[in-house]
Amino acid sequence: MRNRDRYPDNWEEIALQVKEKAEWTCQRCGLECFPPNYLKNTIKDKSLKAKLTLTVHHSDYDPSNNHPSNLIALCSACHLYMHRGKRGNISPGQLKLDLGV
Repeated sequence: MRNRDRYPDNWEEIALQVKEKAEWTCQRCGLECFPPNYLKNTIKDKSLKAKLTLTVHHSDYDPSNNHPSNLIALCSACHLYMHRGKRGNISPGQLKLDLGV
């Protein structure tokens, strides 16, 4: 999924806090997304799961900078949009969604 050595050991915990603070809503487009357990247990359509998955974006594109002011909750489409044309910290497949949540 991600190049894990570029993220802190507690990344999942940090990301969860950002998503909860955003109330599971994309901070760019306002799409209401859902926690992984809801997606896993309620939604069967993989395309819909991908659309409704909330991710966390590093505004400065540096995964080692996990200051709250650098993190923003984004739906998968907005996250991919933010990374268009950007290179550097993105390894192949990094933004690929894990739909086995």
